[in-house]
This record gives sequence, structure tokens and C-alpha cells, in this order.
Amino acid sequence: MTERMAVLLQVPLTGRGPSYTCGLLTREMVTKELAMTIVTPRFRALRVSPAEVIEVLPRWTRYIPYRWLRSAAGHKLETAFLAFANNPKSQVSAAYIFPDAALETILELKRGGITVFREMINCHRGTAKIILDDAYKRLGLVPQHGITEESVTVEQKALEAVDYIFCSNSMVESSLLENHVHANKLLKASYGWDPARFSGSEKLLAPSEGMTAVFAGRICVRKGAHLLLDYWAQSGVKGRLVMAGQLEPAIKAKCANLLRREDVIVRDYTPNAGALYRSADIFVFPSLEEGGPQVTYEACGCGLPVITTPMGAGRVVRHDREGFVIDPYDKLGWISAIRKLADDINVRRNMANAAIERARNFIWSEVAGRRRRQVLDVLSNRKSPSGNTTKDYKVLGA
Repeated sequence: MTERMAVLLQVPLTGRGPSYTCGLLTREMVTKELAMTIVTPRFRALRVSPAEVIEVLPRWTRYIPYRWLRSAAGHKLETAFLAFANNPKSQVSAAYIFPDAALETILELKRGGITVFREMINCHRGTAKIILDDAYKRLGLVPQHGITEESVTVEQKALEAVDYIFCSNSMVESSLLENHVHANKLLKASYGWDPARFSGSEKLLAPSEGMTAVFAGRICVRKGAHLLLDYWAQSGVKGRLVMAGQLEPAIKAKCANLLRREDVIVRDYTPNAGALYRSADIFVFPSLEEGGPQVTYEACGCGLPVITTPMGAGRVVRHDREGFVIDPYDKLGWISAIRKLADDINVRRNMANAAIERARNFIWSEVAGRRRRQVLDVLSNRKSPSGNTTKDYKVLGA
């Protein structure tokens, strides 16, 4: 028997960000046992077959920036999703909310007897707010993260309503538990990487003397960019720090002197992440609040030793094996780790080899296979007279 899962993706299905993660997971989860249909505002630039896709917005809206349509698209999207999921012809037994939905949408799904899974791409907003409030306070800034007490309450009610929650790393799990989300809802999960996306030999940067450290992602307070700039400068190592991503105004203002250093290079987002990583010796990612950082999995897949935080490690980096996992505010620990990797090529080589080996367990097909088994186990237990628990599938590094 084939189970059918409807996926609600709140943003356009493209080759970037959370929608890329959703698309790759969904594509690889489909088998003869599990059929999946993504309902999304619009769709381009990503192959998700054999998963099916329903585009809610008319095709002509592809020529309009989505930010102009987001408000109007939200209600229409969830209405279309419910119409599909509740249609008897669809034979939907499970819904996958990526990453969230209105409370009434979740309750309507449950009234229809549909099991609801939710993706946590970041920590619980209550925990994230505390972390980020503190981070901006340390910088002498008014918080600019946009998480309000009202949004924390809204998320909490939605989390209480869903049946199961995919937790993209151990810190996500901890954040849910400390906000009193029931442990029985939590499913250990991870994100992954696509080796095909990183094939080739092209390098984005010309060779340079010394070690090249790369950071990828939004260059912002949440990702610890201000800390990294300070630690790099204090380390005094010979080389360059390359930061690829959109620069937050707060970082631009507060770290102006550090950003002007000759050994710091800031680049806009680059679609060829493989060429960027092939130009690097190590990956540095001092994230303060995170879900399952895809850039970390990809860096390991490209053979880069990683210096990161418990938030940034995902399920892939283990301390002293694929790299170093250090508290983001442990200044001396970060400086020491940077210097160690700069000075000892053998340590770099050993960690690089460990990262490559470890990353093989996190290609999308492996990651999606583990999730598929969790979903099918849940649905099987729901249908059996006495089955109301799920197996605690082991996630590597959990």
C-alpha cells in the first residue's frame, strides 16, 4: 500500500535556502511506499520528480518579485493545500508542514484524520529570542531579529497542535524540550548535501599565501559574524578570511574596521558554492542560533575541517574529529583552534579526511531514507490497534 503525504511549502520552490532543502528531501523520500506532493506558491529551477508539485499562483506571477506577493499568497496557499489534502481523491494520510502553518490549518488537517508532521528549520522561537536578544545587547544594539513575544506564542500553539516534529539537530531538540514541547513528538533528523552540486575542479579564488578560511551564509549577528571577525583578527594567522553572503547592516556598522582589513574578503552570495569551498583550507561558522546548517554538511562533503559551535555543528561535526565544536563566546578557544589549523597541516589533513568520510552518511538519499522510515513507521503504528509509539531511529552524531 502506498501512503500519500502532502507537503506545505510556504515559499517558492527554488534551488536556494529552505525550499531547496524541502525539495531535495521530498524528492529523495518518494518510493513506491510513499508518494509526496508539494503545494507551493510557485516553482522553478529545481528538479523534484518523482515528487509532484502544485503551483498555487498563476504562471504570470513568476515575473513579479515574490516579496510583493507574499502577503496575498499566504492565505491562498493554505486554502489550496487544505483543499488538496482533504479531497478524498487525493488519499492523503499525512501532511508535512515546512516549516510552519496557521494553527487553524493544522487543526483542520487533524479534524480530517491526517497525521501532521512539522519541520523545525531553526530552534524554538522562545529560545532563539533569548539568544539573539543577548547577542544584540552585547553589541549595544536594539535587537533586530524580528522575533516577538506574540510570534513565540503563535509558534508554541502550532507546535502543541502538530503530531510530530522533525528536529534538525540536537540543539533544536533541547530548545523544544525547554519550552515544554512533549518529547514523544520529537523525531531526530538531519539535513544533508548533494555531491553532484559540488562536482568539478574550478576554484572561485586565486591561490594565496597562508591559510584560507571560508564562512558561507548571511553575514549577520545570528551567525556570529562579528565574533568571527574579531577572532580572526586576534589569531594573527597568515592567510585570508573569506565571507560569502549578504551583509547585515548591524555588522557593517559595528565591524567596519575589521571588515576593512586586507586579509578579510567579503563577497555576495555565490551560486557556485563548490568553487568557493575548493578555494578554502577550512570552514568557520560561529553560529549563535541555528537549525540544521546545510553549509556545514556541504563543507564536510568538500573535505574542509570545520570550526563551529554546538548550534552550527548539525549532526555531522564532532569535536576533535571533523573539526572543533566550541562555544561561540569562547574567544580563546576559537583563536587557539584557528591557529592550530593554520600551523599544523597534518591536523588539517586528518580532519579533512574525517569530514569526507563522515559526510558520506549525509547525502540526501541517506538522510531522506531515514526520514521515510520514520514517517512510514508513524503511519503504520497509527493504523494498528495498539500502536501509538514510534521507533527512535538513530541519526548519526545525535
